[in-house]
Amino acid sequence: ANRSYMPIVVESTPLSHFEYWSTLLSS
Repeated sequence: ANRSYMPIVVESTPLSHFEYWSTLLSS
């Protein structure tokens, strides 16, 4: 579900999107 809306978020806030996934990948 998250990945479904993530593409939309990245368009609005690419930096937030990047940091968001960076945190998940780090975990």
